[in-house]
Amino acid sequence: MRRAVYPFLLLFLGGLPVLAHYGPPFPLQVDQKVGPYVASVWSDPDIGTATFYVVLDAPKGHKPPARTSVRIGVQPLNHRLPEVFYDAEPQPVDEGARYMAKIQFDKGEMWHVRTVLSGSAGGGEMSTQVEATPDGILGPFGSLVYAFPFLSVGFLWIKAVLRRRAAPAPAIQVGKEVEGA
Repeated sequence: MRRAVYPFLLLFLGGLPVLAHYGPPFPLQVDQKVGPYVASVWSDPDIGTATFYVVLDAPKGHKPPARTSVRIGVQPLNHRLPEVFYDAEPQPVDEGARYMAKIQFDKGEMWHVRTVLSGSAGGGEMSTQVEATPDGILGPFGSLVYAFPFLSVGFLWIKAVLRRRAAPAPAIQVGKEVEGA
């Protein structure tokens, strides 16, 4: 019985670091012309600390403007809080430019997101909406809850196999004939 339990323990203990990953950001706006930029906004809008990425490229045949700054403003759609702006920090990339901002959402609801771009060649802004969501219904323990039905079936299967092995084999009687045949 112990030998049957060890693989399951190793499976769970080996998978614990994976629980920290909740998924990639998804696009909010893609390839929008904003002043001298072609901009895309990606987000992982978790309640608490959300991550926003702004990817900038120059239109075809042009160079990206130097000294660009990116600010992201958020406000609940119901206007219960004033709009708050966050500065996005540049990240190293091979082509174009990418900026990242950590934004605070205090509640799971729809938020207005305004991205303001400014640089030496001009600027502009774009707006969209996003819903702040929990980073998993049950947080890191959600995986265990979702795995419970599968683990239960596996446990029952192992129990049935072990019970079958422990049961004596049925006796086979040879040579008896059935009357009336």
